[in-house]
Amino acid sequence: MNASTEIIKQKRFTKTVESLPVAGPQGLEATVVRQFTAAPLRLSCEAEFDAEPKVLFNRVSEPSEIAKWFAMIRRGETNHSTSSALGEEWGAGSTRTCYTNGMGTLYETIRYWDAPHAYAYEVKNLIMPVRNHLALMRVVSNNNGGSKFLWNHYFDFKGVAMRYVFPAMMATMVNQGMKKLSKELGGPGGHMRVVKV
Repeated sequence: MNASTEIIKQKRFTKTVESLPVAGPQGLEATVVRQFTAAPLRLSCEAEFDAEPKVLFNRVSEPSEIAKWFAMIRRGETNHSTSSALGEEWGAGSTRTCYTNGMGTLYETIRYWDAPHAYAYEVKNLIMPVRNHLALMRVVSNNNGGSKFLWNHYFDFKGVAMRYVFPAMMATMVNQGMKKLSKELGGPGGHMRVVKV
């Protein structure tokens, strides 16, 4: 498949998804996640913060903001030249390149974008022991001026050496980040748990 075919496919998919009502996590799993991977849910995070959805969404989508609370990420870059939003802003097809502490470079492609409610992305990385990855982040108003945050990772494992270590390591790093976000934004925060190994 060439690049122009991929962009057309992404635009068509984005248009279809944008016409759907905002769905709960199970609805987005059926309409978004399963378009890109059949892998099982492996990690799930639920948290709550005192920030309104637009503020929280920015903190969990922009690489420079993610680096402030997620210790694994040193810095990142974005590229919207293949975005379904015609290369000018975030959309399906936008890419993020995140430079990490100890895990190499993460090459991420946005597969679904509905700011400030939800987005899905896949990660490619030579070091991480995962394949068929897709993550879904969702931000929902808690009707008290704050937001609920849901972050699910779906993937299959590559090899067996890191099968038990990697999920626990990711959960630990995310949980540290949730504590940091809670101190900065207020609210109880939350935690990531390992769902299936």
